[in-house]
Amino acid sequence: MTTEAPAALSPPTSFSISRYVIDLTTSSITWESVPCEDYEDALGGIARAFKLLGSVRVDDPYAPSSPLIMNLGLLTGTRVMTGLRTFFTGYSPLKMSLSGKPGPMWSTGSGHFGVKVRGLGIDEVVFTGRAPEPTLLRITPSNDPGGSGGPAEFEFLSAADLAGREVNDRIQDLHGRYPDAHFAVIGPAGEHYEDVRYAAIALSTDNQLKSGDAKPRFAGRGGFGGVLGSKNLFAIAADGPNPKVSGRGLKDVNKEINLGEGSARYRDLPEDRGGTWRTMKMMQEANSLPEFNFAPTGTEASVPLLRPSVEAGPFVVHAEGCYLCGIKCHKNVYDETSEGEAGRYRAKVDFEPITLLSSNLGIFDPGDGLDLIALSDEMGMDSISLGVTLGYAMEYNRRHPESPIAGGLSYGDVAAAADAIEAIASGELIELGQGSMRLALAMGETGYAMHSKGIEYPAYQPQTNPGYPWALAGGHMSMRTFFLLVIERETGLDYWVDAITNRGLLYLMDDITGLCKFSNLAAEHEAEALRIATALDIDADGLEALTHRTFLRGYAAERAQGFSAEDYSMPAESHEPAPGMTLPYFNTPEFFDELRRQVNAVFDERATEAGLMA
Repeated sequence: MTTEAPAALSPPTSFSISRYVIDLTTSSITWESVPCEDYEDALGGIARAFKLLGSVRVDDPYAPSSPLIMNLGLLTGTRVMTGLRTFFTGYSPLKMSLSGKPGPMWSTGSGHFGVKVRGLGIDEVVFTGRAPEPTLLRITPSNDPGGSGGPAEFEFLSAADLAGREVNDRIQDLHGRYPDAHFAVIGPAGEHYEDVRYAAIALSTDNQLKSGDAKPRFAGRGGFGGVLGSKNLFAIAADGPNPKVSGRGLKDVNKEINLGEGSARYRDLPEDRGGTWRTMKMMQEANSLPEFNFAPTGTEASVPLLRPSVEAGPFVVHAEGCYLCGIKCHKNVYDETSEGEAGRYRAKVDFEPITLLSSNLGIFDPGDGLDLIALSDEMGMDSISLGVTLGYAMEYNRRHPESPIAGGLSYGDVAAAADAIEAIASGELIELGQGSMRLALAMGETGYAMHSKGIEYPAYQPQTNPGYPWALAGGHMSMRTFFLLVIERETGLDYWVDAITNRGLLYLMDDITGLCKFSNLAAEHEAEALRIATALDIDADGLEALTHRTFLRGYAAERAQGFSAEDYSMPAESHEPAPGMTLPYFNTPEFFDELRRQVNAVFDERATEAGLMA
């Protein structure tokens, strides 16, 4: 990204986009420097990607003609702390309307890969086509950066030797070949994309390459690892320098990110261990932690999985972080040695994986949960979709012992769960690899399949969050209503209409700028970071307006794809009281019907007024 006047604040029209368009079928590469028209173009991320996809209709996300956009936010690769994210945007093979059309979506991850892409002078790559063989795309600096080919060069190399290997093995192999590079790779699940609709993309981290441990970050949601697999693109190596950027003027902004209230819950504080894992304790105490396919028991069965219990031994937990990030949200778990030190690395624990691959499956031994998290990561699958789909299959079998599916998979059976994970990733358990929506439709029992629009719920009870259906890319990453009932205990209709149509949407801001959501910056601080680091003339109001507009682009694209009002729905049993849960029950069928009517009316009106819907 370049600006004509870096020393002073500049309008978005002073910026330009360094964009590559790559047809993998023919290995043809086109570079263009595109003048920015508006804030969407200048800020990048999903704002620019949704603008590009606005008129694109897709029937099959795996078709060679279906585009996949890999891009950065404007703060990716700057010295603003957590400015690390890479975005993959297109049409999801998992997200689906009731009429069978795929939905627009994105997936994003941190790590060091995005920084390297920025250092190569690239803002965006649009992939189409399908490579004739498994391919490693190596990107290096151009010998003629001012020429017609732009600042980077691309090599299409065979990736046949990566096939079938686990994620960390692939990344470590590539690191041995290209020690200065960082990587985006798919795992075995992405290779079997037709049979696994929630394959992820792994992004390498410095900690991973230094230690050799399996510590990547993941762009997990929506199945975009399968989209890369469908294009025969097994790995991308960004092999170039870090960007030459300055941290001048960013001390206060970075202090706010590192030590401010926004990131506090993700940090380890003296009296409060951080990370998303801490949410498990809060939910367990509220009797709203998903157990047995989102059916809380109201007991202390899950206490052994809480971080204080795990730290009591025989494990050691280290708070570690991404490149130049002081939040250290990674809660990496190791076996404890006889000397009380960290021994063998086991897994990185976040709230969703430890919940959905443990208590939600009736598994309460932390060692077993760590094994399943590690296995999911090494197979290259989204642990949320995987855990929810496994939970549905176990619940179906509980209700139908006379005609079980998936080999009779049952709650608490760790060995069978591990076997199922490997079978899914290898394309041998296709019915579960399709995700909970398609599985439930096939079985004729949709009432306890915990998803909206085919995207499985994160580990928050659906009874507490009627905002799930309007999340564009997963209920805890693209609609900030998942925590509201626990914190504010509000159950009124007007409250929830406002929460969904206004403040819930602001969670998309970081999906535009490139900051990590765990920075949790207020709009005024994020706008300040943009002004200092990039010289873009933008304030908090402008950033919030852009965020709302970006949501409307995604919503309008859903509707243009054929998503109707009925697609914004929840499974029937989410409108019933959850057993054991003590939080207020309010999300009745009648409440939700009226909520849906009002929310859709608001979004339809706004999208029409913005010229995004007819």
